[in-house]
Amino acid sequence: MITTEINKDIREMTTFGLPAECGRFIQYETSDDLRQLYRDGVLKDALHIGGGSNLLFTTGRYDGTVLHCANRNYRISPPDGNGKVRLEASAGCTLDELCRICAENNLWGLENLSGIPGEIGGAAVQNVGAYGTEFKDVVEHVSVFDTVSGEEIPLSNKECHYGYRDSVFKHQDYPGKLIVTSAAILLDTMPAPRLDYAPLKKLFCNIPPNQLTPAMLREAVISLRDSKLPDPHKTGSAGSFFKNPIVSSDRHAAMEKALNKEIPGHVTSTGEIKLSAAWLIDQCGCKSFHAGDAAVWQTQPLVIVNATGKATGKEIVQLENMITEAVRDAFGVELTPEVIHI
Repeated sequence: MITTEINKDIREMTTFGLPAECGRFIQYETSDDLRQLYRDGVLKDALHIGGGSNLLFTTGRYDGTVLHCANRNYRISPPDGNGKVRLEASAGCTLDELCRICAENNLWGLENLSGIPGEIGGAAVQNVGAYGTEFKDVVEHVSVFDTVSGEEIPLSNKECHYGYRDSVFKHQDYPGKLIVTSAAILLDTMPAPRLDYAPLKKLFCNIPPNQLTPAMLREAVISLRDSKLPDPHKTGSAGSFFKNPIVSSDRHAAMEKALNKEIPGHVTSTGEIKLSAAWLIDQCGCKSFHAGDAAVWQTQPLVIVNATGKATGKEIVQLENMITEAVRDAFGVELTPEVIHI
């Protein structure tokens, strides 16, 4: 089923709570709906959104067409001979709702992603991650609708070219060329806790892995998130606003020598150093920064918030620029936003 609304206020479909209106809003459910929209010629220039958790409407108005998948169907297969379970979820499924369902059914894989706002379609595009797990770690393949050919095709995990907050979907001829319709996620019935994140490892260090449950990790992850991040239902934000910058090991050593201080970082699989954007921002004294009704969240400087509920996109961008400039001046490092600017 396809529904169309003109001059639609979609503020409630984003997590920043900023003014957000579009010229035309189209909601669909099935791949057949997408084929119809393809035949109608509305897909190529449309903006496709999911849960709106990584969008910043900078002016409060997008004159074009916005698409959204309303399909929240999912199916969990019986375990195979190796205890593996396949979860097939439509793009409109809420990620955290699937995390809850899997944890309640003692299925391992998604628990560390608990509490992340947004939908499966956006998770597949963004390669969301938290607490030692990324979406790429669990996805088997992603089904996409090609807005050029009008065909629905599967992309394997490898074909998605996942990287840190990156994927093939961000490197097309134009944004939105490939629309995610569903994702197949591989889960495990056998204990498989991911405890790479230090606070989780410390919390469960005295409990044997075979005595842990996905629900226990989900509860711990949500508690960690709540202690650091704003509740999106109370304070508007887009979660982590900036990516953690990655520099060469030589650059990292040179920075430490020049500044005569240790700069925390994580060694990546390529030997580069992933710096902590939150640490860099904090070191620059940005916690007190604000621009109008936009502010830095006190317990997690990586987050910019709509502090009063009355902030504008212009104020968010102003604060973003203030933080970027402060980090550049202090460390010579350029911060890149995770948030998509509309």
